[in-house]
Amino acid sequence: RGDQMKTIRRTIAAGFAAILLLSPALTSCQKEPVERTTVEQQEDEKLAETVKASFASSASFKFPDVQVAAFKGTVQLSGFVISDDQREAAQEIARNVAGVKDVENKISVKR
Repeated sequence: RGDQMKTIRRTIAAGFAAILLLSPALTSCQKEPVERTTVEQQEDEKLAETVKASFASSASFKFPDVQVAAFKGTVQLSGFVISDDQREAAQEIARNVAGVKDVENKISVKR
């Protein structure tokens, strides 16, 4: 029984040692920041402006409290509208702009 306890203690100690040795390697695995080239940044700025212009030219209603940002072709909408229909319409307008790859709709509805 004494030998079993020593074996168990050694196994536990070896496990803790392995964790201590591996923990720096595990914690140092960080994602590289996602960056854009100057051209990509300019394209995203133009894309966001095009989406904003599409909102402004919408015949049915305007989106004065909606902000538009773009990153590598993904457009993010944020801000406020007064109805779910406006929220969905903003997403559809943005989705139909040439060059938009995806739309993240973070618009809130004022209640």
